Amino acid sequence: MKMMLRSLTLLVAGAASALAGFGAKASGRGGGVVTETWNIEWLDAAPDGTARPVIGINGQWPCPPLNVNIGDKVVIHVNNNLGNQTTDIHWHGLFHEGSPHMDGATQVSQCAIPPGRSFTYEFYVNQPGTYWYHAHVGAQYSDGLRGPMIVHDPQDPFIGKYDEEVLLTLSDWYHKESPVLLKQLFDQANVQSRPPLPEAGLINDGQGSTYKFVAGKKYKFRVINLSALTDVILSIDGHLLTIVEVDGVYTQPADAEQINITPGQRYSVIVEAKSDAESNYAINAVFNSNPNLFAPNPQVGFKVNATGAIEYSADFGVPAPTFVDKFNIFDDMWLQPYDLESVLGEPDQQFVMGFNMGLDGEGIPRAFIDGVSYVHQKTPTLYTALTVGEDALSPEVYGQINAKVINSGEIIEIILNNEGQAHHPFHLHGHNFQVLNRAVVGSGAFKGWDEPLPEAPLRRDTIDVYAGASVRIRFRADNPGVWLFHCHLEWHVPMGLTATFIESPLELQKSLSNLPKAHLELCQEQCLPVSGNCAGNRFDHFDLTGAMSPEHVPTEGAIWTNGACGTNGADGTDGEDGADGADGADGADGADGEDGA
Repeated sequence: MKMMLRSLTLLVAGAASALAGFGAKASGRGGGVVTETWNIEWLDAAPDGTARPVIGINGQWPCPPLNVNIGDKVVIHVNNNLGNQTTDIHWHGLFHEGSPHMDGATQVSQCAIPPGRSFTYEFYVNQPGTYWYHAHVGAQYSDGLRGPMIVHDPQDPFIGKYDEEVLLTLSDWYHKESPVLLKQLFDQANVQSRPPLPEAGLINDGQGSTYKFVAGKKYKFRVINLSALTDVILSIDGHLLTIVEVDGVYTQPADAEQINITPGQRYSVIVEAKSDAESNYAINAVFNSNPNLFAPNPQVGFKVNATGAIEYSADFGVPAPTFVDKFNIFDDMWLQPYDLESVLGEPDQQFVMGFNMGLDGEGIPRAFIDGVSYVHQKTPTLYTALTVGEDALSPEVYGQINAKVINSGEIIEIILNNEGQAHHPFHLHGHNFQVLNRAVVGSGAFKGWDEPLPEAPLRRDTIDVYAGASVRIRFRADNPGVWLFHCHLEWHVPMGLTATFIESPLELQKSLSNLPKAHLELCQEQCLPVSGNCAGNRFDHFDLTGAMSPEHVPTEGAIWTNGACGTNGADGTDGEDGADGADGADGADGADGEDGA
């Protein structure tokens, strides 16, 4: 049996490394340059006691936090040392104003990075707050390729309102690798289109994280849900959580006993230490996959819990885990942005999107927006927008990606109608948005709103759409680029629960007339087109012969199958010789690898 291309010697069992270096903020007050080289590689870890391969950075897992200051230039050199998978890095929540080609979404803003290849992300950061980075190909971030990104702000309006800042990440965890789970997901036997359920829940990518509190001090927790599937209901026994930021947007302070955090969402909360503590207290993270939690009479049924601790004194001992069976969850719709930005005016364009899960004509589980299942195309969508002239205004040239063309300065309204029986957190790249209203579970499609709109509505970049209900959001089109809008349940992205906003493409053609050479080479090395319509047709942009459709969606995730250049479409689809992998490298758990374990 050939040795797999992984390190088999590194076992990470604790959470200490998740916080390592967090207190070492980027130097200066912004305007500096943060340069790092990331070697993406296989390691072994056992965060819940069960060892499995994970994807780490520079021999480290959990992946290290990236700390920068507002105004910094960020330069990250990525080397793909996985051997058997492609990869990329998406910077979740960053707008990438002026650099939409650095968004890091495969076949959208770039081609995937093949094994043995390198790619450099280079962009300026002009937003303060709590963010994260993660792979955006296959379901790869469920294998561990994700980590916090913090943009520090010397003008933080809450400076002086807390004494220390700490990081708290939440994540569900699987014992099998994503290619194996994706094959199960797309199996015709999965007639209910159910995603795989995790085996564990983690705090700081481990078990039993402890935060030492000093009486009377205040602590700012930056909380990130890195999960692939589950919401997390977070609380700290005996302490209130004062919300001061969501998804990179400062908020008016709001006290909460419990907050529900969907995959992709972030919160900053200030927690005041007790002045007369006589015990230590449990941090409760309830990992929830219950679609009806927010119904008037919820049925409680949870897969996994994780517990951390607030320690006032080691003499008090370890607090017992709390059985959480009563819920008083803060409704984020009550939050107001700190700047009290007024509700945007009537929309210039409105998009009503009904979405659900189901089976395609071949009995394969898919996800649909308005009956269309998103499929990565051969030409990265940004490259199509840049190279087809005025035809970039026509959604047809982009293929089956649910393209919505919007224009500079327009106010865009989206109505999301959840036609299914599970909740879905939707995330928008390149923008955040105002949330005008969100209906209760089971209320059906949006039918209008009789009540006054909030004067200063919630603003964030990821919003939960309850089962059988609707949400209405607005944003201003002020950031030319190609921006995905998708469910952030990781399994629903390859299933097709995604739309694409093509924002100001003619303006984009002027401002981004020359892509970096490395971008083009990355595609050309994989025999993928860098111009023309979705199928690479440079002469008749409305001839979609060769465009990708659902039967081309790879069921093996990010597994590298480019055994012979020219036989592959995006992510190795249509690869006649792909099963051998790159130079015979093993697939995950031997998946599709001729010499696999």
